[in-house]
Amino acid sequence: MIELFVAFGAGLISFLSPCVLPLIPGYISYISGSSLNELLEKKNN
Repeated sequence: MIELFVAFGAGLISFLSPCVLPLIPGYISYISGSSLNELLEKKNN
């Protein structure tokens, strides 16, 4: 069971590394099918 936590922690650390953080908005836009500006407009309305 400890191996699962170690693997999850390593994946989380690699996902939150500084070279990956700028890619997250584009990834979310790609998955949701709308641009970041559209998402922000929906949030403000």
